[in-house]
This record gives sequence, C-alpha cells and structure tokens, in this order.
Amino acid sequence: MHDRLVAFERILNFRDFGGWDAGGGKVARGVLFRSASFHDATEADITKLDAMGFRFMVDLRRPEERTHEPNKWPNAATRVVFNEEGYAHALPPHLAALLRDDLTAESVAAYMHEIYRGFAFEPRHIDLYRNWFHGLVTEGGPAIIHCAAGKDRTGLGCALTLFALGVNENDVFADYEFTNQAVDIETRLPRIKARMEERLERTIAAAALRPMLGVTPSYLRSALDAIEARHGSVERYMAAVLNVGAKERETLRAKFIL
Repeated sequence: MHDRLVAFERILNFRDFGGWDAGGGKVARGVLFRSASFHDATEADITKLDAMGFRFMVDLRRPEERTHEPNKWPNAATRVVFNEEGYAHALPPHLAALLRDDLTAESVAAYMHEIYRGFAFEPRHIDLYRNWFHGLVTEGGPAIIHCAAGKDRTGLGCALTLFALGVNENDVFADYEFTNQAVDIETRLPRIKARMEERLERTIAAAALRPMLGVTPSYLRSALDAIEARHGSVERYMAAVLNVGAKERETLRAKFIL
C-alpha cells in the first residue's frame, strides 16, 4: 500500500487510490488521486504537481477553509471545481465542536460519527461529488479530489468512487484506513494542537483531539449506514442523488479498469 503514497515536501496524505481489484480487472494506477490541501505547497511541490498532468481537481473545502488557507496550486491547465455556498465567515464545524464545554475523546468521536452521517446529504457535498463523477465520466483522468486533511469528506468521495468501479467493501475500507499510515498523526499532533489552541484561545487535551485527526472504520460505516437507511444501497444513492447510474458506472469501468 505504501507504493500508493506520492512524496511531497509540504503536502500531506497525497496518494494514488487506484490499483484495487475490481471484478475482473484492476483500477488503473496514476489517474485517481486523493490529498489534503495545497496551502503549504513548496515550489518543488508545485513543479512536481504540474508535471503530473491533472485534468481537473475537486476541492471539497468550505469557503472559510479556502479563504483561511488558500491553495497555492493548481496551475491554469487544471480545471478547479469548488462550491462557495454557505459558511462564508463561520468557524469551521470541526473547530466549533472543539469549543464544547464537555470536550472529551468520547464527545469528539460522537461528533465525527454525526458529521459522517450527514456527509452524503449536504447540498454542497452532493454538488461537488456530482462534479467529481461528471468529470471522471466525461474527461477521465488524471484527476484529484481533496479537502483539508484528505481523510473525511475526501474519504467518502473516494469510497463512492471505488464502489462505482466495482471494488469490494474490504478494499474500500482498506483504502480509507490507509490515512492512519500515510499521515504520522502522533508526530503531527503537537503542532496541530498548538495551532488549534491559538485559533480557539483555549487549551485542548491531546486525547480529545486525537479522534478528529485519524480515521476509523466506524466513521465510514456511519456514512454508509445513513446512505443505506435512506436509499437502500450505495448504488441506489449514487444513481438517485449523484447521477451515477448503470450507464455512468459502465463508462467509468471502461475508462478506469484495466
């Protein structure tokens, strides 16, 4: 799995999420990528990204995230998709959650489950996931999807992509969980903790913050359970909400399965 990681100087969790078995073939490598944001990219990082020839990029971040940490990439040759609706000046929900009086590891984990249950139904996410799949169907790759950390909103988007391509659930979860290996959370935790404490002007226990920095299968399971509760299956949700029906799945497999 570590061969899926693409090394950069200051870009985190950047990886190829192809290579999985997909019902008679494998998802192509070098065309589907996921990442954290590019606000801290170095000149060397930008040069490397430019050479990868991306056709389009979907940025799942909210307006205030994009404003607070604007991307230093992509270049003019890469089409960028984002959604500026809502939250223009509000504190990001994950930071607001850290202002709770009863802040504990348990309360933060409960918050993570709560937001995952809503990911697939938030209008902004629906718009951006639709655009992601439309781009894959009409343009192909290379393409990249990302958010701030590249693990939650991005994690669900990549899971849906792999499901659409016919990847089995165990491998979908394996790709999702790889964030915990791709990002050295324990090493980065002190820096993230200090940055959040400065912005929120309060002390945050490391144990309370940790459930927000990594991923766990139960988070993604909460999202999938919510989808299945409303639509019966991921496949039906994708057809009804994201406009990815049988025809689109067939096109995706033709483009991305080897």
